[in-house]
This record gives sequence, structure tokens and C-alpha cells, in this order.
Amino acid sequence: MVNLVDTPGHVDFSGKVTRALRAIDGAVVVVDAVEGVMAQTESVIRSAIKERVKPVLFINKIDRLIRELKLSPKQIQERLSQIIQDVNKIITFASENSSVNWKVGTDTNTVAFGSALHKWAFTVESIQKVNLQFQDIIEKYQRDAIEDLSQLLPIHEPILNMILGQLPSPKSAQNDRVQYIWKGKINSPAGKALRSCDSEGPLIVSVTKIITESKHGLIAVGRLFSGTIRRGTQIQIFPSNKLFKTQRVTLFMGSRQVVIPSLTAGNICGIIGSEEVRAGDTITGQQNIQGMVPFEEITYLSEPVVTIAIEPKQTKDLPRLLSFFKNLTKGDPNLVFLVNEQTGENLLSGLGLLHLEIAVKDIEKAGIQVYASDPIVLYRETVRSHITLDKHHMSPNGKNSIRISVYPQKEMIKKENIWQKDSRGNILINFTDTIITPTAKDAIIAGFEWAMERGPLCAEPVGLTSIQIEDIMLSSEPAERSRVELMSMIREAIFVGFNKAGITLLEPIYSIQVIVPNDFHKETDKVIMSKRGQVDDVEFTRDWVTITGSLPVGESFDLADTLRSKTSGKAIWQTKFARWQVVPEQRAVSIISEIKKRRGLQ
Repeated sequence: MVNLVDTPGHVDFSGKVTRALRAIDGAVVVVDAVEGVMAQTESVIRSAIKERVKPVLFINKIDRLIRELKLSPKQIQERLSQIIQDVNKIITFASENSSVNWKVGTDTNTVAFGSALHKWAFTVESIQKVNLQFQDIIEKYQRDAIEDLSQLLPIHEPILNMILGQLPSPKSAQNDRVQYIWKGKINSPAGKALRSCDSEGPLIVSVTKIITESKHGLIAVGRLFSGTIRRGTQIQIFPSNKLFKTQRVTLFMGSRQVVIPSLTAGNICGIIGSEEVRAGDTITGQQNIQGMVPFEEITYLSEPVVTIAIEPKQTKDLPRLLSFFKNLTKGDPNLVFLVNEQTGENLLSGLGLLHLEIAVKDIEKAGIQVYASDPIVLYRETVRSHITLDKHHMSPNGKNSIRISVYPQKEMIKKENIWQKDSRGNILINFTDTIITPTAKDAIIAGFEWAMERGPLCAEPVGLTSIQIEDIMLSSEPAERSRVELMSMIREAIFVGFNKAGITLLEPIYSIQVIVPNDFHKETDKVIMSKRGQVDDVEFTRDWVTITGSLPVGESFDLADTLRSKTSGKAIWQTKFARWQVVPEQRAVSIISEIKKRRGLQ
């Protein structure tokens, strides 16, 4: 049996791709024959190699090379060879620190060509078996005999043969993969069960997706790495340590779910029975498995950079909407929901506009009609320079004090000195030898997190900032070093440091890749430059030019309409989150004013 997971190619759904990679052992990477290897293709391949997921290649839309571009057989061969070379460059670069050699090629039966639209495909091996040449395919199109191709070269055969012949089975894959995605001891009982994909071993599942159904509620979908799951199994969730009992176990058959009595290691399963499971959790079937630790946290290539406000059209639907938000973010950790304390708005943040548009459609499919605001860009606050406070900052009761340094993302930190690191790149470092109780440490970390959530400039989250504790003096009386006192102390010390170091805004930046006919090269450059962007590289081929550059996310909302207008609809482009960058000073003044007005801070 083959478990297939289909993921969108658009960059806004890169999180779904990342989570899917944890569940699978091999990937069929689909590349458009006209567009070639784009930015998101590179990201997907690099993520696959990191997760030790072996790739094979399917070059799709060959029909466009024949019908639209009218390339000769030689030109088509050159085009396809270039795509294979480009894919192999990425695989080689991504594999440089590993022992795998997963380059794809026609000689190893790891590359297929075809047209999904017209339902035909072939590998070099399969086309030779039916005694055809590429010229025969061109002639079929010229005679409008496309249906013959789907009979002679049915698309499912070469794809299935590549999967079965070139991609590893769960038992084979897990023996190598586990050491890269699970940080427990490989020779422990848990480690041995995971590496051997042991159906008789302890139950261990990595949850990769949450589905919400009106009939069954939440369904946790995940890869069963070890053991056998059955109805009525007692389940423990990591890291929350909550317990539940499975009500049903399901197997996915296309869009249908089939309820089954049990399922063994190596499969992808659906588990019904808990409202508390989240995508990214590890679940086990028993407590105290020797050597058991959760799977390594899934690392996403992007983070939420765009926000919309969502309100129900009917007030009575507000409780349902809030409940739906809760389930939505359980299934997609790249969506972040919060309520603005000043305005009462329900704010949903995602990786891009399309990501949020799909989320709104999911809400409306659930029968909740909503209003959605125009998109708002998420910014980050950070410091301009390094500063060390020359004085200790006191707690509100005057019984405790702390002296800190503030850095714009300090590098080269000893791991043992790091107390906390959050998802926005903020780090809390303890540089003292003072003995601090676990309770006091937790309070200081909580105060650090409090400061990072809402910066002092305009209450935007703090990002890419390091806080180093240089000295700390705590009262010997527990009542005088309470959680509230220590949280307030470090938060206020951080804000003093921010003001002395100088605060600025960071804005999210997209990298952009545009492919257009050569005639539209200059117009495309102008579009990027007009949006405070920059062009980094231009690569010409016979008919097309590939332009690579970057632009602020806030300038991208009308990019599609502008590019289509300026290139007569012939531009092919892709954006992806690249980095955070300091906002130009003059621009920052107006942005800060807009944020304060929106938050009711003026």
C-alpha cells in the first residue's frame, strides 16, 4: 500500500509541505517545464533533504513546450536537461553535509516527463518499452491525437513505478531518518523501535495535520513510526502530557476515510478521540517508554507576516467563530490568532494573502459568515545597537535588582548560557554565576517573554533581539522575590535598554523570481523597483528572462494585478519570505503612526 500526501506548491502553504515531509519517506517533486525550477522548488527540495526524504522528479506540462512555445525536439531536450541539472544542483547543495547521493537522472529511472492535464507520462525506460520516440509525441499533438498518448503512456504507470522502484519503504527509510528527526538515544528501546519501524514496539506517532469535521470533531492525522494503534488505546500527548482514549482509527483512501480496527507502523493514520492534539505533537500509547522523547520540533521556512481582522456578520456566531479559530490554529501552526486588547478585533495572521483567503473560506464553509478587513503587514521591533546598562534596575518593591545588555541578535552564544529562545529569534542569555532557583528563573523567563510580545515603540512584537543578564541580585525572602516582582523587573529593565540602544522597526521582505518573455524585461524591472524593491540577478535564455530580486511584503498586495498589466499577462512569478529588514527611517515614522492609531495608542 502507498500512502500519498498531496501538498500545494504555493509559497503561502509552505508550512503544509514542511509538516507533510515529516509523515513521508519519499517525494515526487513536480516542476513546470515552462517555469522551470523556481524559488519554492528549491525550498521544498532543501526541506526534503533535511528531513531525509528522498526525491524523484516529474517534469510536468511538456504539452506547453510543444503547443505554446513550439520548441523543436532539440530545444525541448535542452530545456529538460537544464531543469534536471538545476534540480541536481539544489540536491547536491542541500546534501553537502550528509552521506546521501540522491541526484536524479533518466539513467536511474528517477525522472519522468509528461502532461498531467492530458494524462500521459513516461520515463526513458517506459517509452522504450512501447517503442516510441519524442518525435512521436510531437506528431500526436500536431495531428490532435492527444488521447492516443494517454492510452500508450498512461500517467500512473511511470509515476507508480518510480515510487515503488526508487523510493524507500518505511522500514528502510526509518532506519536512516530517525536519527535526524528524533533526538533521543538511538540504542534505547524507543530508538530501536523507531529505527526498525516495529509494529510490535511501543506506539509512537508524529502528528502532522489536524482535520475538523462536523461529525467527528477533530481528527489527528500523523505518521505511525512504531507500534500498532487500535480503538480504545490509551494515548499520551507530548509535550502537554495530556491523556485520552482513541475512539476511532481511520485510514485515508483518497478523499474518504475508512474506519478500521487497527493500523501498523509505517502508515499514515487518523485518530479520533481528543480535542487537545495539535499539529507537531508527538503521541504515544503508554507512559514511561524507556528512552522516549518527542520528535524534533518542525522547523518552518517562513513565519506569519500578514494579518486580517475577521468579524462575524451576525453577533450570535461569535462563540462559534472563536471556537473555529482555536481548531484552525491547532491544525495549521502557521496561522496565529489573537484578540486585540485595545480594539477587541479578532486578528488572524498567516504566511500571505492566499493563506488567509483560504482560511476565511474554511470559516465560511463551516457556516459562519464573516467580514474580513484589508490585509495589514506584521512588523517587528528591535534595537539599533548594543548597549549595556551601567546601573541595576530595581524590582517594584526595591528588594531585587538586575543589570542587562541588549543586542541586535547576538551571535556565537554558548548553548548552556541560553535560558530561552522564541520563534521570532529573541534570546535570553544568563551571563552570571549567581545561583537562581527554578521558580525565580521561570519568573524571569516569563518577564522576558512578556517584554518580547509587545515592544515599547508601538506594541509590535520584538524580533531578532538578544537580552543578556550581566548581574542579578535577588532577595533571600521568597515573598520579596515573587513572580510578579521579577517579571516586572526584567521587563522594565529591557525597555530601559531598548530606549537607550534606540528602537527601530523591522519589516518582512519577500524574495521574488519573475519569468517573462525578453520583451518585458525592462517593464518587470520597473515594477519591482517601484515597490521599494531591488533586482539582484537577471538571467537570459533564448525567449525568456528570469529576474530575481526582493521587495517588502507591504508592497506586494497589488503585485499580481500590476505584473499582469505591465506584461500583458505573460509573467510567471513566485515570492517567498526571505528575511526581516530595517525599515527606512522616513518610512518608519509614518508606519509607526499608523500602527499606534490602529491600536488606539495615540
